[in-house]
Amino acid sequence: MDSLIGMLRGIGGKAATGDGAGALLPTVPAGRNFYAEIEPPGGSPALAAGLDGAAFVPGQCYFSLRLVEMRLCDASNYLSQFLPLCTFFLRYGADGARREIPYIVGYDLIQQALGAAAPQAGASRVAFRDVYVARNVPYASDGLEMYAALCRFADSSLSRGILDFVSTAVTMLGGPVGGAIVKTGESLLTPLAKLFGTDGVSVRFGVYDGDALRRSGYRVLAGADSQDRLSGLQLVDGVLHRQKDGGKPEPVNDVDYLVLAFEQRTTLGADMFAAATALPFHHLWKDVSKALIGNDATAASAAYQSLLIAVAESPMLIDADRFALLTAYAAQRGAWEAASERSGLRTRSGGKSLATAMTDRVNARGKADPVADLLKAAKKHITPPPGPAGPAQAALEDAAVAQTVTDLTRTLGEKGSAPPPGALSRATRELLSVMLSDPA
Repeated sequence: MDSLIGMLRGIGGKAATGDGAGALLPTVPAGRNFYAEIEPPGGSPALAAGLDGAAFVPGQCYFSLRLVEMRLCDASNYLSQFLPLCTFFLRYGADGARREIPYIVGYDLIQQALGAAAPQAGASRVAFRDVYVARNVPYASDGLEMYAALCRFADSSLSRGILDFVSTAVTMLGGPVGGAIVKTGESLLTPLAKLFGTDGVSVRFGVYDGDALRRSGYRVLAGADSQDRLSGLQLVDGVLHRQKDGGKPEPVNDVDYLVLAFEQRTTLGADMFAAATALPFHHLWKDVSKALIGNDATAASAAYQSLLIAVAESPMLIDADRFALLTAYAAQRGAWEAASERSGLRTRSGGKSLATAMTDRVNARGKADPVADLLKAAKKHITPPPGPAGPAQAALEDAAVAQTVTDLTRTLGEKGSAPPPGALSRATRELLSVMLSDPA
C-alpha cells in the first residue's frame, strides 16, 4: 500500500459488520455513523469567525480543522479498561501534489483532559483548546479527504506500545503546525495496520468524507445508534446541546461524539506575523533588515531577492496573501530608505524607482485590466508618504510589515468584489518581475 489512505481503505474492504475495525470505513458511510453539520453559535461574531457557512473556493482561502469537544459517555471504562484514541487522516492537494497529514489524539492527552477523577466520573466531556488537526492550509481545487474515528483498545502492553510509537511518529512528521505540508512516511503504515488488527479494538464510530470542505462550520461525528438522540443540535458555550420536546436545549450526555470545526479564512493578514518564526521565509527579511541597517548594499540586494523568490514559491500562501506580502516587504524597505539619512542604497543602479516602474506596467496594461487595478493598489502602499518620516528602524519591524499587509488587504476588500480568477496570480507575477529587476 502506498499511503495511509490506502491502508485504511484496505481495513474497510476486509471488514465485516459490527463494532470492529471495519466500522472505520463503512461501505455505506451514512449507514453506520452519524455525521452532520450544525449551525455556528449566535450572538458573538468572534465565535462564528471563519465558521459562518462560507464556501471554500479553490485558490482563494485557507482551511483549518480544529477539535472542539469530545464526549465519552462511559469514561470510566475508557480509562480503567481501555486506551482511548482519536485518529485523523487527511489527504489534500498542495503545490501540484497529493499530501497526507496524520494526527492522533492519544490516551495520555485525553486522560489529562479528563482529570484524575475521570475513572469514577461516568460520562465526561473533553473540551479542546485550540487543538488543530490542520491549520491555515491553502485550499486547492481537488478538495479534502478525511478519515476520522474514535477508537478504544484493550489496555495491553502491545496496544500501549504501538500507541506510544504512533503518537511519537506523528509528532515527528510535523502535525498541523502553521499549515505545514506533511508527506507521511512508510514507517507509519505497519504499526498502524497492526494496531487496528489488535484483539480488543473497538471503533466507536468512524467516518470517511471524500469531499469534506463544502462550507465552513461545525460537524458532529457519532455512532449510528445515536441518530435518534441527536436532533436539533446546537453549540451552547462550546458544549453540544439538543432540543428537548419543549424546545429547550439540553446537553448531550448519553452519546460518544466528537465536534469538529471546519474554519475558512480568505487571508492570514496580520496573523502571519503573530509567530514570525513559523514562516520559513521570514528569516530572510531579518537578513534584509540587518544589511540595510549596516548599509551593506550587496548583502541587502541578495537577501531581498532571495526573500522575494521564497515568498513567490511558498506553498503556505494563497495568491492574495502572496501579493500582499511582496507588497509589504517592498513598502517597508522603501520606507526605511526614505527615513534613513544613509541613502546610499536608494539609487543602486541609477535606474527607475519601484513606484515608477510599476506605473509603467499599469499604463501598459490599460485601465480596464484587473491586473492594472491590483498593481495600482500595491503602488499606493509602496510609495513613501509625503512629509517627515519616522524612525528608520521602525519601518523594518514585524509590526510595520504586518500593518502594511493588513492595510493592503483592506484596500482590496473595499473594492466590493474579489478579483477575477487568475488576476491575483498574474498581478503577483508582474509585481515580482518588477521587483526582481532591482529598481531603486
